[in-house]
Amino acid sequence: MLTLLITRPRYETTTHYLFFWSKKIIETAVAKSFKVIDLKENRANKKELTSIIIKTKPDLVILNGHGDSDLITGQNDEVLIKVGENEELLAGKIVYALSCKTARSLGPKSVAKGTKCYIGYKEDFVFFYNNSYFTRPLLDPWAGLFLEPSNQLAISLIKEHTVQEACEKIKDIYLKNIQELIVNKSSDNFLIPSLLWNMQYLTCIGDQFSRV
Repeated sequence: MLTLLITRPRYETTTHYLFFWSKKIIETAVAKSFKVIDLKENRANKKELTSIIIKTKPDLVILNGHGDSDLITGQNDEVLIKVGENEELLAGKIVYALSCKTARSLGPKSVAKGTKCYIGYKEDFVFFYNNSYFTRPLLDPWAGLFLEPSNQLAISLIKEHTVQEACEKIKDIYLKNIQELIVNKSSDNFLIPSLLWNMQYLTCIGDQFSRV
């Protein structure tokens, strides 16, 4: 049985949205008979993450949270993985970090320590949300333009596509969303530069032909 480990902190608006949108990833993994380890809210801490990775050796790790070039955080901004401290925890795994800037340093350093492939962003991962949907984040059309493609990348990995195929999939969906905004002359076309931004800075480091 393949194992997915996912972190889902939830303590402010950004993580609130990622928390709920990640449910779709979990549902797909369960349907594909993965063992799912869901480190949600207060469980998204360094001690528990470290213990569970060592014990269960997950095949796929999805990290939601704030980050910087050399680190990614969990609940209440607690640092989970940091260059020079514990990036070797990710060795032997495919990792997708939905976070800002981690592909600058954490990604390459993790791969140097044995991570199969690290997927992340070299700059900020950007998404927009409409405050009127805060209690119904899965219905937020602005957030969906950004988070649905991100979900599909993770889902493609769960469906055992290669990393390269998964990254191509997300870019295809971004382009589809952009084209629809243009063709429909949508008032939401101000979102287009940010969609292009995420496409540009999505980065895969390591073996792009690897699969879960």
